[in-house]
Amino acid sequence: MILSRLIISAVSICGVLFATEGSGHGDPVHEGGWMEKWLSFDPGLFMWTIVTFFIVLAILKWKAWGPLIEALDKREEDIRNALSSAEKAREEADKVAGEYEEMIRKAQSEAQKIVAESKAAGERVRAEIKVTAEKEAGDILEKAKKQIQSEKANAIQEIRSTVVEFSLQAASKVIEKNLDSEDNRRLIKETIDGIGKA
Repeated sequence: MILSRLIISAVSICGVLFATEGSGHGDPVHEGGWMEKWLSFDPGLFMWTIVTFFIVLAILKWKAWGPLIEALDKREEDIRNALSSAEKAREEADKVAGEYEEMIRKAQSEAQKIVAESKAAGERVRAEIKVTAEKEAGDILEKAKKQIQSEKANAIQEIRSTVVEFSLQAASKVIEKNLDSEDNRRLIKETIDGIGKA
């Protein structure tokens, strides 16, 4: 706004100077027209134009240039601050992304560790179950063998008792009756047949 006022003032001053210059030489329209007046070189007008230009330049520098430079500096500072803030935000985002990736890596590592521990625990339990089952199967087999041996020993004992009993019966029959060799053979055969039937 100040700049536009200064420009209007400078143009007004130039107009006033031009009007005062033209009034001493007569009517510019009748002396060749305003176009010739503008195109012709007048050292006095040139001098006043230069002086006016430098005055306007000094006023602009004094009133407009400082605020303009200050506004540009402030704008530059704002842009610099915005870029700095954006850089900090990017660095913070990179940091957060790195921390997030690290957390994901740790979580994956923990998950793999848990899976590995679960597999190892499963293998241990399976091995323990296998050992226990084999031990129990061995115990059952050993018990069955002992039971079979016991029953076999009982059966053999029973057979012996039966054989002894039959032998005693056969011997008592032999003693009661003295038989010839033919009768002895027949008696032994009957005794053995009796053992087989029993």
